Amino acid sequence: MKKTLYLYLLKEQCTPVLICLTGAVFVLVTGQLLQLMRILFASSCSIEDIAQLILFAMPRLILYAAPMASLLGVMLAFVRLNSDNELIAFRAAGTGFLGFLPPVLGVLVLITLLSFVNAVWLLPASNRAFEGKLRTLGRTSIPSLLEEGVFISAIPKLVLFFRSVDHTDYEIKGIFIQDQREPNQQVTIAAKTAKIDFPPDSSAIIFKLSNGIITRTARNVKDAQAVAFKNYEFTLPMDEILGAAKKVIKSRGEMSLVQIYRRAKAAVGKAALIWWSLELEQRLAFPAACLFLGLLGPPLGSMFRQRGRMTGITIGIVIFLAYYVLLSAGRTFGFNDLMSPFWAVWTPNLLCIALAVYLWTKLHRETPFCPASLGRLIARLRPSVSRGNKQGAVQ
Repeated sequence: MKKTLYLYLLKEQCTPVLICLTGAVFVLVTGQLLQLMRILFASSCSIEDIAQLILFAMPRLILYAAPMASLLGVMLAFVRLNSDNELIAFRAAGTGFLGFLPPVLGVLVLITLLSFVNAVWLLPASNRAFEGKLRTLGRTSIPSLLEEGVFISAIPKLVLFFRSVDHTDYEIKGIFIQDQREPNQQVTIAAKTAKIDFPPDSSAIIFKLSNGIITRTARNVKDAQAVAFKNYEFTLPMDEILGAAKKVIKSRGEMSLVQIYRRAKAAVGKAALIWWSLELEQRLAFPAACLFLGLLGPPLGSMFRQRGRMTGITIGIVIFLAYYVLLSAGRTFGFNDLMSPFWAVWTPNLLCIALAVYLWTKLHRETPFCPASLGRLIARLRPSVSRGNKQGAVQ
């Protein structure tokens, strides 16, 4: 009987979990593409390039989607069981609510293990491949930036103008550059000729300018400097061309768990130790959230029937957002040395497991919840209050 029950519950949970995971990943992929839209339109990328970008971004997106899918998927499975009165049938057959724990743990432990494998091994490699692909696309977008007779402002805080461009040899005649990246000054460069050079590591683009002048003007317009040059190299990092895409991938995201642990051990100074310790704890805590958040699904799903499905989904999303807000707040406290890295990252998980233990115990014992008791108390007080108001009105 138990084997049949466990297999049935395992099958009931798999479908909604997969649907929720697919939906969450689709939403995150759409948001990722919107962030990269400027690069994709500027470069001559093909459908294969876009597919590779999505493939390389998938491990990182799954890392964030898996905890939400665990919570919502398991919860929806129990909403369906509750709406068809199957939970009541199980209890009538002598199965308490804790009897559902083994099949629930079977699904959640599998998701957690896969999430750990993803975070520890797949994520660093995919992040490196993702950034490499972005740099390649950024390099292919260079010809679209070399338009003649047009002020080009696609790169943030930088304006370029080219009088004529030879796209074969990347030679430019008549170049004007206005650089506003420095907070305290504005740099203007004008040159007769220039040639574009690409370093082997594709980390930057170098404009080799000839016969020009550089003007530096302070923001308060009190100081100015003009320098004539015969040869000058203006370096434009590839990160400037990629813009916001660089914020998506950081160098620490490309490191394995062992490398992060070694950096934390070899950290010089308290700030560096906190930084790497937080990254190490988060790399472990976020996959574990699949288990801790998922354990909240069965009791929450048992409280709602089919008509209350949207209410249950809303509560599940609110719990996940609260988890993420607590995690972000904990990281902020950790960076400011107000909490240890362990408590800063693991506090949301510990709160989830405490809430899960409370809900599972209440449902197994079938004791009323505090909110329900408070609601009954308010319902009892309403008639007495209304009678008192009527008596006051009569007097």
